[in-house]
Amino acid sequence: MAWQETLARLRLAEFATSTLMLVVSLIISLAGLYQRDLLVVAIPLDDGKTVFVRDPSVNLPSSISKVRRRRRPTMQWLIRTMVAVPMYLAVILSYGIPVLVHVLLQCKQRIAHDTRDFFLSLFVSSAICQLATNIMKNLAGRFRPSFYSMCKWNTSVVWDGVTNLCTDKHGETEGRKSFPSGHASTAFSTLFFLSLYLLGRFHVVALHKYSATSTAGRHFLANVKFFIAFLPTVLAIWIAVTRSMDNWHHYSDIAAGAFIGIVSAVLGYAYNYASLFKYKSSGLPLETYHEQKIAKSDSHE
Repeated sequence: MAWQETLARLRLAEFATSTLMLVVSLIISLAGLYQRDLLVVAIPLDDGKTVFVRDPSVNLPSSISKVRRRRRPTMQWLIRTMVAVPMYLAVILSYGIPVLVHVLLQCKQRIAHDTRDFFLSLFVSSAICQLATNIMKNLAGRFRPSFYSMCKWNTSVVWDGVTNLCTDKHGETEGRKSFPSGHASTAFSTLFFLSLYLLGRFHVVALHKYSATSTAGRHFLANVKFFIAFLPTVLAIWIAVTRSMDNWHHYSDIAAGAFIGIVSAVLGYAYNYASLFKYKSSGLPLETYHEQKIAKSDSHE
């Protein structure tokens, strides 16, 4: 039937599945967190009494303005600029840049099925990333470095080491979502995917029969393309690392988020695209590559 052919051609069922996984990940993010016991440091006194104080590892200020100023104003400005970017704007950058780059490349050199498979791969990568990130956040319930600041801890009361003195329930909940970093995982799931996509389009890691007479200019151009392809990953690294500048994440949170994003990007790319390391298949959607192989085989018959 015509509608079934349309569904298959546009791969709408796969888009729907990825969208469903994104919805599930959103629902999981709204579910209950693991309520880890409050971190406490017990200090015994000479008179036999014990004083309980907040763990300094999660008692850092939550605002970048409170962080000690650097001596280099230019770097400080860059840090402030990136840290000030809210999550919604980081998401726009993480998805907007790959889409824009894809549109420009397709306008320059159109590849069959590429637009469909590019967006599907982006959906798959995002679905895997968000699902894994939100499940791990809920299971870990790790405190952010600025947990006590975020939950507006009541410092006017002498703490007994057990009672929860948080006065901001929303801040407390958000302060228990440190591991892994959602900024890092999201950035790498889209921007590292874009790097893989560019490596395929540029054929820079594909095995190619360079002759002994290959010009230096040709090698230089390939080298330039390689570093251009790596730029989205640099942006992802920047977004990820700056999450520690405002004491929003521990470095291990960022590393875990980056790992999740990279794995998601690799799986999303491999799901739809042929090998990066073969010149004839590099940058081609699997369907396009197989169509070209069939066409070439038929032409030899």
